[in-house]
Amino acid sequence: MRKFLVLCMCALVSGGSFASPKVAGVGASTPLPMSTPAAVGLSAERLDHMAAFFRAEVERNEAAGYTLMVARYGKLVYQATGGMRDLERAVPMSLDTRFRITCMTKPVTSVAVLMLYEDGRFKLDDPISKYLPEFSSPTVYTGTDATGVLQTAPAKHPITIRQVLSNSAGLGYGYDYDLVSPLGKSWLALPMGGSLADTVREIARLPLYFEPGESWRYSYAQDVLGRLVEVVSGMPFERFLDTRLFSPLGMSHTGFSIAAGDAPLLATVYRNKAAGGLEVADISAFEMRWASGGVGLISTTGDYLRFAQMLANGGKLDGRRYLSPVTVGLLTSNQVPTDAMFKFWGADSLGRGYGLGVAVILDAVHSPQADLTGDYAWNGRLDTHWIVSPESGLVAVLLKQIDNRGAYASHETDPYFRNLLFAAIGD
Repeated sequence: MRKFLVLCMCALVSGGSFASPKVAGVGASTPLPMSTPAAVGLSAERLDHMAAFFRAEVERNEAAGYTLMVARYGKLVYQATGGMRDLERAVPMSLDTRFRITCMTKPVTSVAVLMLYEDGRFKLDDPISKYLPEFSSPTVYTGTDATGVLQTAPAKHPITIRQVLSNSAGLGYGYDYDLVSPLGKSWLALPMGGSLADTVREIARLPLYFEPGESWRYSYAQDVLGRLVEVVSGMPFERFLDTRLFSPLGMSHTGFSIAAGDAPLLATVYRNKAAGGLEVADISAFEMRWASGGVGLISTTGDYLRFAQMLANGGKLDGRRYLSPVTVGLLTSNQVPTDAMFKFWGADSLGRGYGLGVAVILDAVHSPQADLTGDYAWNGRLDTHWIVSPESGLVAVLLKQIDNRGAYASHETDPYFRNLLFAAIGD
């Protein structure tokens, strides 16, 4: 993901044209009860236009394919697919396609942490070293000496769980967010070949960018939090997610791996070529051999819609509660200075804050695309998107698999996704 950001019953042909549905209960292909756009105050014509926009992207080779779902007031009212999940084999995109959701993993990890918080296992302002002793003596980067060796000083304060959840602990990242500074190069070279426990020990060895709590920086925070879940719960991170969240929530197609029989359903990741068109992308940076709380999950549009709708409902779905509405409010409330996102990401994040694992719209009037104050989301590096809009009642998920790194990357999808979504509101 370069910047923050990070649905109608239809005939599922390549464009996903709208057809009036019968109201139905939740089933294998219906992640939420169904209704019609008109019944919830949305324009079917404008939702069709939204699907056509992304279909046109496919025709321009800006993506191989997409899947799209929109719900309002807890009802699934529009779903569409377009393009291919595998261009080489001419396999069409479908609603059961599996996607690498990369950074959309992060909100799921935050929910897992907050479930343990609600269990009374820790306080948010506890030092994380109480549970992960490798963070007991953090250091802060102060520069380099004449030979280029990193210089550090002991941190003035311990790192708290809240600071890790809010990306304000000072941790760095191993992708392309800092390719200039000596510290950034050290984070880029971080060994990542072991287990989650091994990786977090390596993360703890590196200096922080700033004193804990003094700024905001996109980071390996969610991977640290995945390890916290393991230590506190006493079970592997992936098992905790499946036991406490995925299985009860009906997210049967979500996990850190994919069954051999389902492998043909996994969408191929592409990138733009200099001469135009698409080619298979190198996704080694996203192929973790351990349960990465930051980028590791594979999911479907319907599975993630259920997760997002659970949050939209204040932590409850189908009569089962996963989080208190108070805790969901904590997750989705700004925890950092109001200009923190703008300072890190730039103008595209004007009006955004950050909660405990999601970005939050603080100022919709000056947001660079259609938003309502209080909306929240966190998108994925491979052009995967979702949004919960409490004021409007909208919940939507758009999944693609395009690697937007490099000089020939196509445009950011998120502004168009939001503009087209909110344009469909008629009531």
